[in-house]
Amino acid sequence: MQQLSSFMPSVLVLGTILIVSVILAVTRPRLRPEVRTSVRFLSVVALTILAQGFHFLEEWRSRFYVRLPEAFGLPPFGEALFVWFNAAWLAIWVISLFAVRRGIVIAACPLWFLGLGMVLNLLAHPILALRASAYFPGLFTSPIVGLLGILTIRELLRVSAPEGVARPSDARWER
Repeated sequence: MQQLSSFMPSVLVLGTILIVSVILAVTRPRLRPEVRTSVRFLSVVALTILAQGFHFLEEWRSRFYVRLPEAFGLPPFGEALFVWFNAAWLAIWVISLFAVRRGIVIAACPLWFLGLGMVLNLLAHPILALRASAYFPGLFTSPIVGLLGILTIRELLRVSAPEGVARPSDARWER
């Protein structure tokens, strides 16, 4: 139970990002047909997922699951919880990428979460390192995942649209 209480601040932050992701997925419920064949979309999102895998490895090897809670006076998360949580999200993102490419609009929600979460990494890890006056787990890969997160958001904006909105150059939009 103590493990879960240590995880709660992260759950609150990630839960907020998840709510924003759901809002984006619901308010942009149309996909361009090109999402099925867009090499750019596939490449950017796949590279972001891969980079997050490396970011997770950096965090795991440098014991982020211990250091983050300690920075806020809490006991560690527990290694198994941290590994399973990250592995589950990596799997969800891969499945979502292929589902979006098949035209399943709701599958964009986890990809919005990916993009927004990576931008959070870009901001949070340097702040945590400054706060610690030293290296903080995840710092080295945070700029890479952060920039790829921005590109992922940009791609999601490019291939999705709000209800009733079509780009003038694009008459064909899917539901």
